[in-house]
Amino acid sequence: MPTYADLLLNHGVIRTMDPANPTAEAMAIGGGRILALGNATALEGLCGPGTRRVDLGGRMVMPGVIDFHMHLLTSMTTRLYSTPLDPADDFSAVLAKVGAAAKVPGRREWVTAGPYGPAALEAMERPGALAALDAVSQGRPVSLTHVSAHGRFANTEALARAGIDATTPNPPDGEIIRNAAGQATGLLHETASWPVRDAIPALTDAEMRQVARDAMGYLNGLGLTGFADASATLDMLRTFRALDDEGRLTCWAGFNLALSPTSMGYDPAEAAELRRTRKALCGPHMVADFAKIFLDGVPSLRTAAMLEPYVTAPPGEPPIAMMLDIDQLADAIADFDAEGIGVKVHAIGDRAILTVLDAVERVRARNGAGVQHQIAHGQFIRQQDIPRLQALNVLADMNPPLWFPNSASLTHERVVGNERYAQAWPIRDMVASGADIAVGSDWMTISAELDPWLSLCGMVTRRDGSGRFPGAHRLDQALSVEEALPLYTRGPARALRIGDRTGQLSPGFSADLIVLDRDVTRINPMEIAGTQVIATVFEGRVVHGEL
Repeated sequence: MPTYADLLLNHGVIRTMDPANPTAEAMAIGGGRILALGNATALEGLCGPGTRRVDLGGRMVMPGVIDFHMHLLTSMTTRLYSTPLDPADDFSAVLAKVGAAAKVPGRREWVTAGPYGPAALEAMERPGALAALDAVSQGRPVSLTHVSAHGRFANTEALARAGIDATTPNPPDGEIIRNAAGQATGLLHETASWPVRDAIPALTDAEMRQVARDAMGYLNGLGLTGFADASATLDMLRTFRALDDEGRLTCWAGFNLALSPTSMGYDPAEAAELRRTRKALCGPHMVADFAKIFLDGVPSLRTAAMLEPYVTAPPGEPPIAMMLDIDQLADAIADFDAEGIGVKVHAIGDRAILTVLDAVERVRARNGAGVQHQIAHGQFIRQQDIPRLQALNVLADMNPPLWFPNSASLTHERVVGNERYAQAWPIRDMVASGADIAVGSDWMTISAELDPWLSLCGMVTRRDGSGRFPGAHRLDQALSVEEALPLYTRGPARALRIGDRTGQLSPGFSADLIVLDRDVTRINPMEIAGTQVIATVFEGRVVHGEL
């Protein structure tokens, strides 16, 4: 520890997320770490001739936000290189935006756009939609991404480049939607969309590094000092390692590796290398001790595995097939568990969630206590399964942008039915059960913009803080701000196995903090959505705004 502080923050409202010392008015920082917290007078002894003193003027300080579930490089690439769509756009609006983009010459031949939502999807399912997309495409390949990221709508040229035609069989766990004549309509669900994704030319290494640098600026500007990528490839790790080596990785970075054939971006040879070299690939701000498995899909495409049929399903529709049966899932988790690799399993439907819990129970019997595993989303967990999370040491990775009325959540409600959706996202019951919980945005599979403050507002009000969508969802499951903030900070840090370094403001911890324009614990909760980040500090260095 340095002898004197480099920086003294005083006259603030410092909410530490440390249960042993919840608040302070001053904080001394030196060598990138927190030296002490208390009042300004008590900390004056740590100040020397080079100490910079900053009067916070009563503003709130808290640990930086850690987003526990996002797809950072793919989402930032979309943000920088694709045409933005609003999930509420109807098909005519989508065609207008794609047509305008197709007319603009650029160094990238493909036109990519997203996310499209339920209004556009309904029209895409009708005859003539593919021809309409072709008509505005200017002969260029076009790929549109569904808001869930579990489906695409591709034009004829894109389908041809992906090798999809009338003779192409459905891949396992995917569907090429066809018309009565057997021709592909352009709609591709789940794994059937992967060939189109793979046909889009990849960015160069230099371009990817620049995307990563731009991503750091975007995250820091929103108050993030940590993230977990939910499905990471070898190229992603190499990109962030280059950033870490440059000293420009201004977030703690966690990675759930694409080590399972169920994961997007899986390659057997790369997976073997990732597993063998994952620790050596990581820089000092990276951790890659997690794997990703996809078990089911999403409600909006009726691919989430449910115990009861969807209310919108045609009569006689068979149950949704999961990517692995319970024996396969238990074997896969047990294999990773034995190596100390935690597994994040994408499971949304109640049948998928039940399968994960049953599989982990088998793993515990086989391997012993082992490491913590995760259920990603867990949207339709049954009430009787909630206590099993803590009992089996399974963390709930949850996504608050879906906890209040918006385009995506209203689509889910329509597809699964009011009665079933009225039981979704029982977050308060999960907190009360003692389960470990961390929250993440799933950016950008839910919305084009990343906004942790809109999400926090939704957690505590169960309403849309933007005012676009009226109403509320399950007010009985709302959390207080004090209950919600640890799920954005201390909870994700512990789940990423960096809880001894960050996630709370305590002596010896990394000085990762944000200064806000309002005290989110002392205002009308609906005003939380408008929160602005005045400054973001990572390891004692200002990486956004100014102090």
